[in-house]
Amino acid sequence: MHARPAALEGFLDRAIKKTMKDALLVAIGAALDGVDVGFCAFDSEDRTLSWNATFLSLFPEHDGYVYVGEPYSENLRRFYSLRLDHEQVKEIDRYISEGIQRHQTQQRPYEFDHRNYRLRVSSFEIGKFGRLRVWRKVAMLPAHVEKPASTTQALASLDATAALERLADGVLVVNLANTVLWANPAFLDLYGIASLEKALGKSFEEILRSAWRGKEDNSFSRSLEKLADSQLYPGAPFELTLPSNRCIRVVEQRGNVDGRGYFLHAEITHIKRQQKALAEAEERYRLLAHYSRDIIFLVEHGVVLYASPALTELLGWSADRVLGRPIINFCHPDDVAAAEAALQTLGVQNEAGYRARALRSDGGYLWVEARARLLPDDHQVGAARVVISVRNIAASKALEDELENARWRLQELASTDALTGLANRRRLDETIAAEFRRHQRDGKPLGLLMLDVDHFKALNDAYGHHVGDLVLRRLASILSDSAQRAGDLAARLGGEEFVVILPGVALEQATAIAENLRRSVETSMFDARLASAVTVSIGVAANIGCATAQEVLNRADAALYEAKRTGRNKIVVAS
Repeated sequence: MHARPAALEGFLDRAIKKTMKDALLVAIGAALDGVDVGFCAFDSEDRTLSWNATFLSLFPEHDGYVYVGEPYSENLRRFYSLRLDHEQVKEIDRYISEGIQRHQTQQRPYEFDHRNYRLRVSSFEIGKFGRLRVWRKVAMLPAHVEKPASTTQALASLDATAALERLADGVLVVNLANTVLWANPAFLDLYGIASLEKALGKSFEEILRSAWRGKEDNSFSRSLEKLADSQLYPGAPFELTLPSNRCIRVVEQRGNVDGRGYFLHAEITHIKRQQKALAEAEERYRLLAHYSRDIIFLVEHGVVLYASPALTELLGWSADRVLGRPIINFCHPDDVAAAEAALQTLGVQNEAGYRARALRSDGGYLWVEARARLLPDDHQVGAARVVISVRNIAASKALEDELENARWRLQELASTDALTGLANRRRLDETIAAEFRRHQRDGKPLGLLMLDVDHFKALNDAYGHHVGDLVLRRLASILSDSAQRAGDLAARLGGEEFVVILPGVALEQATAIAENLRRSVETSMFDARLASAVTVSIGVAANIGCATAQEVLNRADAALYEAKRTGRNKIVVAS
């Protein structure tokens, strides 16, 4: 025997399940026929699956027309075509749309009048199967209902009258003809009725028209339409408008035995105004967030819950690639600590700001400024929900960097010798004073070299100032190479005189450095036009025994003078 293909197995399984489901629906329909309950089943897409005989007896307009697979909308169209009057039928599509919505969302039973009966309808979901609707008769509608002889007779069966009198919401009781049997003081006050006697025997439509008399407008017309709609499906809550934009919510319950209608009228003006204000505020904030060039984030426990459309414009990310991810993941690693530190302060303070480089979708970064604000219900350290506004500051940051670079260049120019590029006299004085104080405080030595180009005036006279300048620039290069340690400084004192500051260097080591420097100068090639080598004389001093930085300079100057006096191209150590 050959095994059946998997596809065939699946087809057979589906066919068997469908057959079983159809058989079950037929069985349910037959069982409900036995208790005079109408039944109709619909699938998850609101298409008709099954119905029973009682359904057709209650709604004969469907007999011979309803079919398996028929959309519920067509079912409703037949129903409303017979039910609506000439004016109402013009809006049949609206009635159908509202009927489908009731069908899909109905949670509680409600009642309505149809032909000669009051019917009670229930609707409930059965998982992925779809939805079932069932109808049963609860009362026969009389051809005429007598007006009660008195209020006492009308309320003979109302044991809770005293309690209803004290309710803050309005209570209205009507008979099957929908005329008033009784109303509590709150109801009378709500509709401006002087006494119960003036309401007895009237329909609620008459009461509503009386409340609007002389003030009729579009709201009045809409209230009448809603009232007419409510009569098609009594039991479903609805809202009415009264003059001065007052809003009333009406809920009805019909008695199963006596057929009376019990209405609760609750004023919800304040609630509706709050809802309207909230909706308007939400719309304003939505528009601001949507059209703002700043990115608006809603973050909970550090995770992005919402990002405004500016996210795509500024950073190139789509919202679905950001939602559910930690916002810190989109921050440059070097800026994470600053961002986290700022956000951690929320709860101690309501607002925090920081600057960071935000990750773009192309892998680059954009400088942004973020302002984080704690939501009102989260005043605690490490708050859960935070709104963060992120602004592009790339242009201003570039300008700041440019200004900082310019300031740094100006400082360099103010402290640099223009010809040689070494520190000038101003920076020399500042540095030697600071180093002298520091080394005096720490007890460490401070070495200093002062040197002068030998016979520089004769060189200038013989070859010209341009060659003299070349010699000074070349000498400055040699000095920079000799002052490579952190803190070392080579400076031009003036003319052909230079100073090298050597922090932490004692006299003996400074002397060795001076000798190496002298030899480097003597053996360097300065210019091919020079007939003889360029040499320097060097005076060496240290801060031992000196009371001031100037005294160190003076000692080095005296040693330099002695080197020049005794032959040049030599070093002399200050005594």
